[in-house]
Amino acid sequence: MTNTNTKTALITGANSGIGFALAARLAKDGWGKIILACRSIEKGKSARKDLMLQTGNDPFAVLEMDTSEAESAKQAAEDLKSLNTKIDFLVLNAGASSKDPKFNSNEVEITYASTLVGHHVFTMEALRLGLLSEKTRIVIAGSEGARGSVPGMTVHDIPALAEENHNGQLVDAIKSLMHIKEKSQIPFRNMNEYVTAKLMVVWWTAALAKQLPSGITVNTVSPGSVLSTSFIRDGSFGMKYLMVPFMKLIGPFTGMSHSIDNAIQRFIDAYEFDDQANGYFFATANRKKLGGPMNKQMWPEYFFDNAGQEATFKAMENLTGTPYPN
Repeated sequence: MTNTNTKTALITGANSGIGFALAARLAKDGWGKIILACRSIEKGKSARKDLMLQTGNDPFAVLEMDTSEAESAKQAAEDLKSLNTKIDFLVLNAGASSKDPKFNSNEVEITYASTLVGHHVFTMEALRLGLLSEKTRIVIAGSEGARGSVPGMTVHDIPALAEENHNGQLVDAIKSLMHIKEKSQIPFRNMNEYVTAKLMVVWWTAALAKQLPSGITVNTVSPGSVLSTSFIRDGSFGMKYLMVPFMKLIGPFTGMSHSIDNAIQRFIDAYEFDDQANGYFFATANRKKLGGPMNKQMWPEYFFDNAGQEATFKAMENLTGTPYPN
C-alpha cells in the first residue's frame, strides 16, 4: 500500500455512516490529514471528537460544506486554501434523500442537489484553486441501483424523456428532472430519483475524466448495500419495516448486503487504482447481488452513452454557474 502518512484525504458527509467509518479507517491506517467536510461546523466538531476517541489520534480537520448548495461548496474550497494542503484522496460521499420533494435554494430537488451540485462545484473550484495534488484520486459514491436491476427502484429513461418533453434536448431533460416541479407528468418517488441521480453520477464521472490533467483520476464507486447506515430512514414503509429487517437477517448470506467495513474497503481499493482506471463505475461484480467483490461495470450499455455523459456535465455547469476551469 502507498505510504500515506504525508497524504491528505477529504471526505464529504464525514459525520455519519460510511463517511465517518472511512475517516476512522484512514486515521488508523496512518493518514497524515483527514478533512471532515460536513454540513455544519457543529456536526464536524462532534464527528471529530468521536473519531479522536475511537482512533486514539487526531489527524482531523473540519470543513463546513453543504453539498446541496453551490455557494456552500464554493466557500468550502476558498476556506480550504487556509489549511495550506493539497488533497490526495477526494471522497465525494455525501448525499440525502427525502420521502417528499425538498429543494435547495435554486429549486433543485435535494436528492440531486446533495449528490451532484456541491460535489461538482467543489471539484471545479478545487481544480481552479490548485487544491489537488498531481496524483489525486477522486472517488464519488455510486449505487448498484443505477444498473436498473434493484426491485422497487426505477431509473428514469432520460433520452426518452428528452424526446417526449424537450425536443430531444438531453440537457433540458436532465435539468427538468433535477427541478422535478417541471415534470408533473412523472410522479415523485424518492428511490427512483435516488438511482437516477446515481446514473447521473456515472455520466458526470465519465465526462470529467476526459478533462482532468494527466495523473488525476475520477471514478464512481458503489459502496454496495450496507443496511447499518442511515440512508433507509427515507425509504418506504415496506422498505424500512419489512424488507430491511428481512435483509439484515439473510443479506450477508445471499450477497444482497455486506458490512460497512467491506463498503469502505472499496473506496480504499479505489485509491490504489492506477492511472488507467479513470472515468469508470465500479460496483458489485455479480449484477444480481449488492455486496461482495467489485469490478468495472460494463453493463448496462447506457453507462457509456457519450451524449448522456456530456449532457450531465453541461447541465451541472448550467445549474451551478461553475464550468470546468480553463
